[in-house]
Amino acid sequence: VRLLGALEHHQVRNVLVKGEIFLNTSLTEAFCMAIVEAASCGLQVVTTRVGGIPEVLPDNFIILREPSVKSLCSGLEKAIDKLRTGTLPSTETIHNAIKTFYTWRNVAERTEKVYDRVAAETVLPMNERLERLVNHCGVVTGTIFALFVVVSFLFLVFLRWTTPDYLIDIAVDATGPKAAWSQKPVLKRKAKTSAVTL
Repeated sequence: VRLLGALEHHQVRNVLVKGEIFLNTSLTEAFCMAIVEAASCGLQVVTTRVGGIPEVLPDNFIILREPSVKSLCSGLEKAIDKLRTGTLPSTETIHNAIKTFYTWRNVAERTEKVYDRVAAETVLPMNERLERLVNHCGVVTGTIFALFVVVSFLFLVFLRWTTPDYLIDIAVDATGPKAAWSQKPVLKRKAKTSAVTL
C-alpha cells in the first residue's frame, strides 16, 4: 500500500491508469466525479449505492454495493474474479464508452431540460405553500417552518424595495434564434466619397 497524499489534478490520470479496480466508499454523494474519472481511465468501479451514484455510470461499468464493509468486500471479490477470468471489458472499450457520456454539449442539454421543467412548473401562492407546510410537516413543526418562510418572504420584499428589479442587469440571451451568439456581426462599409477640387 502506498499512501500518496494530496495529488495535483494533472497527476490523477497517471495514478489511476496504474490500477485495474477503483474502490469508492462514499457514505453520501450527489454526483461522484471520481468514479467517472476512474472509469474513463478504464478501471472497474466498485462503489457504494448512495445518493446519485447509481445514475452516474451504466451497470456494466460499475459494481454497486451497500455502504458496509461486508458488502464492499463482496463487491471487490466480484471485481477481482472478473479481472482473473478476463471478463472485464478492456480499458479502451470502457474509455471509449465513457467519453461519450459526459460531453459539454450533453451536460448542457440535460441541464437545460431540468431548467425548462422547473420553469414550466406552476408557482403556488403563498397561502397554499404555508398550508402545505403545516399539512405535511405537522402542526408544530409545520408552523415553525411556515414562520421561517414568512420571515424570509418579508425579507425578500424588503430587498426588492431597497433594490428594485429595474436596477438589476438582465442577462444576455446567448441561445435560441435571436441569441447574441447566433447572430453574425454586421459590418458597415463606409461609402466611398470622392473629393472634387476645382
